[in-house]
Amino acid sequence: MIELETSDIQSLVFRGYRETPCARYVLLEIIDASRARTWLGRMAGTITIGESRRYEVTTNLAVTARGLLALGMPGPVLATFSLEFHEGMSSKEHRSRILGDTGESAPMAWQWGGPGGAPVHLMLMVYAPDPASLEQSLARHRAEYAGALRTTFVRDSITLPGRREHFGFADGIAQPAIEGSSRAGPDAVRAGEFVLGYPNAYDKLPVSPSVPLTLDCEHHLLPLPGSDGSARDLGRNGTYLVVRQLEQEVQAFWRAMTEYGRDPSGNFDRSEAIRLAAKCVGRWPSGAPLVSSPERDNPAYARENAFLYAETDPHGLACPIGSHIRRTNPRDSLEPGPAESLRVVDRHRILRRGRSYGPPLEPFAQENEKAERGLFFICINANIRRQFEFIQQTWSNNPKFGGLVEDKDPLIGDQPAQGGGTFTIPAAPVRRRLEGLARFVRVRGGEYFFLPSVRALRFLAALEGRFRGP
Repeated sequence: MIELETSDIQSLVFRGYRETPCARYVLLEIIDASRARTWLGRMAGTITIGESRRYEVTTNLAVTARGLLALGMPGPVLATFSLEFHEGMSSKEHRSRILGDTGESAPMAWQWGGPGGAPVHLMLMVYAPDPASLEQSLARHRAEYAGALRTTFVRDSITLPGRREHFGFADGIAQPAIEGSSRAGPDAVRAGEFVLGYPNAYDKLPVSPSVPLTLDCEHHLLPLPGSDGSARDLGRNGTYLVVRQLEQEVQAFWRAMTEYGRDPSGNFDRSEAIRLAAKCVGRWPSGAPLVSSPERDNPAYARENAFLYAETDPHGLACPIGSHIRRTNPRDSLEPGPAESLRVVDRHRILRRGRSYGPPLEPFAQENEKAERGLFFICINANIRRQFEFIQQTWSNNPKFGGLVEDKDPLIGDQPAQGGGTFTIPAAPVRRRLEGLARFVRVRGGEYFFLPSVRALRFLAALEGRFRGP
């Protein structure tokens, strides 16, 4: 068992603060690099670290590739970060295709993070038990970074009743445990899948950004752990964040389920609409998985996560093969067999740390309600391409997933603008297909971030924008 250096790791890695009802994400642009570095130095001493739950107000901080450049990071050092990170989420057309960011979800239509928008250099994340504590903490931060940083976007989040997301389903259940953490059990995923500097699922150290020893700052930067004797390991105890603002079309989703669920006489059948929605998700609203309770919702299974597919539901008669949870975590259902499938899936896991925003809305609400609501999606992964991007492209948006023909993820898939998509519900003797499926989740912003360790934050604070040779 490895030992994590928890005092150097930001606490967001270990917990999503779901018990803390208030949170705000503040996107910032650096307008004075020197003063911004000074602020980073102060933040390094106050950032929330480790696994402790004793904090009432917690603070985390992440930086983009453009932010590192603005702080004075030399290009050769930035090049040691992953290609996906320093290219960014929206700068390349091929990445938009990979992620399904097309049509109304194209970066040009984003509220933040898209081309031509205000630069996003840093993201300050503050979580608090009540609005007053949140405002007090943020006022202190604003006073400290005044003149150094400019706010470009703010998103408040909420904890919905029952810890559900806006479509009405319990969320945050299938979270992997990190090897070496207090939650680690026999099924824990290797630490290097989520934290740089530790062995990953391939039993190798993940590629980590580094600072060559031949490059040194005028003021002799604080030492970072060495990786191979020739470089300081800037990434150790840090990780990458994927952040996406996902707007949920709640009324459109439930109106669609209502229409698909009408009885032969055309009458509204509430229970059938909920059943079809559960088939799309793979769980009932309580969180109970369909493989454990295929016929009806059973809150006794609400937190159930120790289930598999290969033996109990190989053909998707309970939980459709194309459902959201089966795509994003196929467990033991992939070819060539269960054991190999579990090994493969462990190489594509992510830690989800997102939260909902906007007021809740009842599933079958009739009023024409247009408030913004959705998920401020945040996930943690040590390899953006192999983890988040793979899940998005190869599992969620792949119409051929699991032997299907033209289905995409019914919740987050980039459904065709013309004619909509399809969703197959296996059944005996005759399957059912939902046709004309609209896109119920639109991307409204996004970016890739680096979540530095405390030591890396201090390193960044010491940057002077003047590197000298040996």
